Amino acid sequence: MQEHSFVIPAYKDSPYLESCILSLINQTVKSEIVLCTSTPSSFIAGLAEKYGLRYCITTTPSSIATDWNFALSQCVTPLVTIAHQDDIYHELYTENIVREFQRSEHMLLAFTNYEDLVNSKVRKFSLNALVKSALLWPFWWSTSIRMPLLKKSILAFGDPICCPTVTLNLTAISADFSFAEDYSCALDWLAWLQLAKQKGGFIYIAKKLVKHRIHPESETTNQISNGKRQQEELQIFQMMWGEKIAKLISKVYTVGHQDNTI
Repeated sequence: MQEHSFVIPAYKDSPYLESCILSLINQTVKSEIVLCTSTPSSFIAGLAEKYGLRYCITTTPSSIATDWNFALSQCVTPLVTIAHQDDIYHELYTENIVREFQRSEHMLLAFTNYEDLVNSKVRKFSLNALVKSALLWPFWWSTSIRMPLLKKSILAFGDPICCPTVTLNLTAISADFSFAEDYSCALDWLAWLQLAKQKGGFIYIAKKLVKHRIHPESETTNQISNGKRQQEELQIFQMMWGEKIAKLISKVYTVGHQDNTI
C-alpha cells in the first residue's frame, strides 16, 4: 500500500500545471497523483488523461479553502501533499518526506525549505526567506518539535511554513481538521496554528526541495495587491497578541511581502 499521495487543486488553465505534474511523476519514490478541480476544462481533463491521473471534479462553489478541503477528501493514503499547480517539486521531495515520517511516530506534518522561482530563475536572496529562517529557530537543534509551546512559537510572529512544501499525516491529525472557509489567503497559517494545539510533532527538512513560482497572475500576488493578505494576517495576529501589539507586529511582518510580488 502506498504511503503518500500528491493532490493538485487545479484552478482554471494554468500554463505551469504540466510542469508541476511532471515534477511529481519524476519523483524517486512514486506516489499516487490526483488532479482535482472546481473549474473543469478540456485542458485539465486532457492533462489527466495524458498522464493517467485520477481526475476529480467538485461542484461546490470555488474558493481556496473548499478546493483544498475537497482535494484532501479524495486521498486514501496516510500522507498527503497539496501540490500547488504553479510550483515544481525536486525529485527527492517524496523520498525525504516519507523517510522522516518513518523515523518518528505521531507526526502531524512535515515541511521543507524552498526557493522562489521568479521569471523562471531562482532568486538568490530574499528578505522573506531570512525572516522565515529566524522564525524557525527551534529547528536549529532538531528536525522535529513536539512541545505545544514550541510549535506555537514558530507561528507567533508570522507564518514561516511554506504551504506547497507541507505534507499532512491524515492518520495523526484530528478527523474534523479543515481549512477555514472564511479565509482566502492566510488559511494555511491558521491551519498550522490549529494543528500546533494537537498532540503530535512538526518535522522540518532544511533542504530546498520545492521551487515556489512567483508571477503576476498568481493568487499570492493578487491577494497582496488587493490588501486581503495583510487584512487576514492582522486578524490572526490580533487573535494571539491583541489589537495594539498585533498592529505593530503586522507592520514589520508585511515588509517581507515585497518578495512575493512582481
